[in-house]
Amino acid sequence: MKVVFILLASVVFLGLLGFFSLHADESDLIKADRQALAEAFRDGRSSKILAAKEQLSDDLAMEALEKRKDTEGHSIPLAPDGQGHFLVEVLINNKVHASLVIDTGSPVVVLNADFVKKLDLDVNELAPGYVELLNGRYRAGALSLNSVKIGDVEAHNIGTTVLIDENKDIKDGLLGLSFLSKFHFNLDQTGQKLILKKAD
Repeated sequence: MKVVFILLASVVFLGLLGFFSLHADESDLIKADRQALAEAFRDGRSSKILAAKEQLSDDLAMEALEKRKDTEGHSIPLAPDGQGHFLVEVLINNKVHASLVIDTGSPVVVLNADFVKKLDLDVNELAPGYVELLNGRYRAGALSLNSVKIGDVEAHNIGTTVLIDENKDIKDGLLGLSFLSKFHFNLDQTGQKLILKKAD
């Protein structure tokens, strides 16, 4: 009976070592979870211990999923626009949602002037120039977006061209290479999805 008790105690102790042990490559979140679990065991309340264990397990699973996405890539669903292009929903500057046409031939993100007003940006303050698009030549200005987010994928300081002249063929704008080139990307037209993988 003593032998069985000692073996069980050893198993429990080794299991707790797994929960408590810190690793240099762990995130601050996981380190904090392990610290909270250690404090819960010192407190001795089973409900607190269980909650701390569940939080650590949940966060470990979440980080494992994120690492797998970083390796395999994030799959973003697309919608056909009926003209042979694909639209993707994005969040700009953590503020305004936009529907952009994916354009791997455009060196930068392009936004219509009407849409830019939603960002509280004044296009009249931009130094004017010109840009050539497939359907013509337009007056335009340049700016940098703080952030562009698609699903769980986000990039910062995105070079952007704003069309000062109206272009009815483009709804909100184009998602060009100033965003896409920050990732390894694959446009799967058959599966109607954009796959983004962190660049090395």
